Amino acid sequence: MPDMAHVGNRWSRHRRAEGGHRAKQGGRVGRSGWRGAHNAHASQPAGKSLETWEVPCEEVRNSDATLQLRSGIQMPRFGLGTWQSQRGGECKRAVAEALRAGYRLIDTAQAYGNEVDVGQALREARLHRNEVFIVTKLNSREHGGSHAAAALKTSLSRLQLDYVDLFLIHSPRGGFLLETWDSLIELRNAGLTRAVGVSNFGAQQLMSLQQAGRELPEVNQIELHCFWQQRETESLCNELGIALMAYSPLARGSLFGATPLAQLAQEKACSEAALCIRWAFQKGFIVIPKSVNPQRILANIAALRGPGLTPREMQGHADALGRGSQQGETRDYTWKPPPSHD
Repeated sequence: MPDMAHVGNRWSRHRRAEGGHRAKQGGRVGRSGWRGAHNAHASQPAGKSLETWEVPCEEVRNSDATLQLRSGIQMPRFGLGTWQSQRGGECKRAVAEALRAGYRLIDTAQAYGNEVDVGQALREARLHRNEVFIVTKLNSREHGGSHAAAALKTSLSRLQLDYVDLFLIHSPRGGFLLETWDSLIELRNAGLTRAVGVSNFGAQQLMSLQQAGRELPEVNQIELHCFWQQRETESLCNELGIALMAYSPLARGSLFGATPLAQLAQEKACSEAALCIRWAFQKGFIVIPKSVNPQRILANIAALRGPGLTPREMQGHADALGRGSQQGETRDYTWKPPPSHD
């Protein structure tokens, strides 16, 4: 995939130390005439102008639900996943729709092949850079040595950004985990990413980092939903202070209508998808449902305002829905990488 040409008015870099501080409200018109939105989730570094990009939208509704990472950075607890969102327009439209709906977290990856689309949608958004939390992931073939630095710089070019908010090792399958993890720490210290973490890591890989005396990830992104709860990994992450980011929180809809969740949804007059989102959100996870359908994008964020689950219902989910996944609890790899997009 060819890189995007350099754009002069790129989003400016944000210092890690200011991750939890909110910007003063109020838009401004920058040198380019692009107008910014307000209520950013983090402040801009002193001496830096608030460069913004504009999107043809009316009102932006933003959820304030965030999770504080160990470093103090505030990370939105709800966002849009883009796995299998096709490049060339589909992904761009989905991200633009999500931003209009109030999503403030966008998750992508080098392996998805859609970072250019994400960058184009961001560029057209009437938002300050520090209002949107961007996550991308290191392709497994880029593990080891200096590969991670070059790969992240390519991602930044595609995204038209000076930094990402969170950079993850996409999968332990790439090997060279210690060398690769050390490279991510260096990239964070260099300001190319505000935080670093991992994806698809099971308890074994996390404990290996700990036993090697390395700084632990701030986030572990794994497949996580009420049908497959990964209790061993959840317990370890809670113990180690690693935030859990749940991808495929709807289990791709494959079990809708086939479990007690359908009856509960009927009783609460809502969809099974909404209950899946509420379950993951009430568990304290960062939730990133994927969709390219505008109605579903709106419905997914609306689930945060929908009926909550009682403690008894939450326990019922654990008992009735999670039981069937116990055989897979020790599985470390939950994701099969798609073909690479060059």
